[in-house]
Amino acid sequence: MKIASIALISLILLLMISEKVHTIYLIGDSTVSTYDSSRYPRMGWGQVFRNFFDPSRIRVENRAIPGRSSKSFYEEGHWSTIIDSLHPGDYVFIQFGHNDEKTDTARHTDPYTSFKTYLRIYIDGSRAKGAYPILMTPVNRNKWKGNEIANTHGEYVIAIRQLAAEKEVPLIDLFSSSRSLFDSLGKEYTT
Repeated sequence: MKIASIALISLILLLMISEKVHTIYLIGDSTVSTYDSSRYPRMGWGQVFRNFFDPSRIRVENRAIPGRSSKSFYEEGHWSTIIDSLHPGDYVFIQFGHNDEKTDTARHTDPYTSFKTYLRIYIDGSRAKGAYPILMTPVNRNKWKGNEIANTHGEYVIAIRQLAAEKEVPLIDLFSSSRSLFDSLGKEYTT
């Protein structure tokens, strides 16, 4: 995990000193999405992500859509608009899992079969265009068992970690980070 974090930081630093403008595409669900100001304070982490970069060097395209799973994002054609726009040196940050757990057939995926299949499509498609895929575990839900933060997304987090190792893709573990943060802040403050 630490090697992946160091690799990611190194890649972002290279982007920042590059003469070419690169694009970081964010794909995922509501936890990544950008919301209209009328929905404030609701926002996904992707909404503020661009604030950390010089727009003359790095362009952030937040293409995450609330309610989407790895399956529905692909099946609805959202991936095709991104793959057509990718250029060598771009990045694709991939965070799914929240809605893959849903029971409806339009979104549900099995963590070890169809979920990994859709993530592989994003990874392989990015690499075929010379872009760099980055896998991310989903943010832990604000769900508690008494005063302890519940472990949400179980098998999906394991599947993402396995796939990152299998495909040698950098992994950002938002699940563990968010879970630790929620736990340190406590139930009342987090909620």
